[in-house]
Amino acid sequence: MDVKEILINSGYKLTRPRLKVFNFLQKETCPISASDLYRRLASVDKVSVYRVLALFEQLNIAQGETVGKEKLYCLATERPHHHIICRKCGYTDSFECNDEFKNFKNFTDIHQQLTLTGICNKCINS
Repeated sequence: MDVKEILINSGYKLTRPRLKVFNFLQKETCPISASDLYRRLASVDKVSVYRVLALFEQLNIAQGETVGKEKLYCLATERPHHHIICRKCGYTDSFECNDEFKNFKNFTDIHQQLTLTGICNKCINS
């Protein structure tokens, strides 16, 4: 994904906070909350983290999903994906969604969200 191209084509600049958030999300293997992202990116202020995540979600660079009472973010992929989270240790894995939800009467701009929970093999075997 070329974040610079997406931002420029949408009328935005590739600022230092946007680049830092993108680079972090690119390396992260699990969805992360805005507050955790802020704590781990000491060089980007809290307001900028929230604004960047909102912009990235709007431009489909990142996807956010609410898990419990917290919104978690990860980079968007070509195909929608969902997450499964271990209820014991918090391990998170993703899986591709094979359903396309496009043709609903009286609705447009449809987004999907699904989070599954379970017990991972590591926790079962320990």
